[in-house]
Amino acid sequence: MESDGALHRPILARVSEMPANYLVEAHQHLWGQLVYSSRGIMKVEVPGANFIIPPERAIWVPCSTLHTVSTKFGLSFRSLYVDNLYSTRLPQVPTAINVNKLLRELILNITLWPDDYVLTQKKSRHIQFLLDQIEDAIQVPLSLTMPTDRRVLKITDFICEMPSDNTTLQQWSKSVGATPRTINRIFQKETQMGFIEWRQRLRLLYSFERIEKGDKISSLALDLGYDSSSAFITMFKKHMKVSPKQYFKSTSRQGVDRLTSTPEKSL
Repeated sequence: MESDGALHRPILARVSEMPANYLVEAHQHLWGQLVYSSRGIMKVEVPGANFIIPPERAIWVPCSTLHTVSTKFGLSFRSLYVDNLYSTRLPQVPTAINVNKLLRELILNITLWPDDYVLTQKKSRHIQFLLDQIEDAIQVPLSLTMPTDRRVLKITDFICEMPSDNTTLQQWSKSVGATPRTINRIFQKETQMGFIEWRQRLRLLYSFERIEKGDKISSLALDLGYDSSSAFITMFKKHMKVSPKQYFKSTSRQGVDRLTSTPEKSL
């Protein structure tokens, strides 16, 4: 990276092994960043939204976006910085995407390049192909937009602390001073989700770390306010298209990452 903030290559990679309970404080870059974990689950916070990113998923963070990165159980962190001249066709807001096998290999291959790599025609084609794959990647529901209305914040703050809570909108209306219709309308306006969908998304994201930790689905379902394991699995499949067992089995098949850790320079 140059002292004026510009990248001296179209793409630069950063690799690090983050231990459990690791936190990268809020920061921003003068370039876009593809944040990916080849092993482990990470939390990425941006203004107004939280993302929970498991393996086989990544988040695109546009230029100058303030963000934090953290992990509860540790992860193999893989990051690609993309020069602004090359990222104009990528999303202009933080976006979670699916990482298929092809995109994964493209990412991991670039992490092997030294910072002073020669931009050959072959590498230029590799970079363009990678950008095509990011642009065309399927977006996935791994973010949770946080509202700003003080009445709704009272609700969301409580649910974040107690994800098992099943208080209805009718019950909430009495304590926040707004009708159920008004509350739901605020949720739709500020989070693009209704109250029920927002609570389901919170529970889905909360479940990733619990499942990775090894908690049983039966106890997890009860802790998240579901009457049975099947009710939780139905919700999980609705959002992720596969059952929790199928999803985490597919991520575990990736095995130990074939890359070795390199000294951490900047995240």
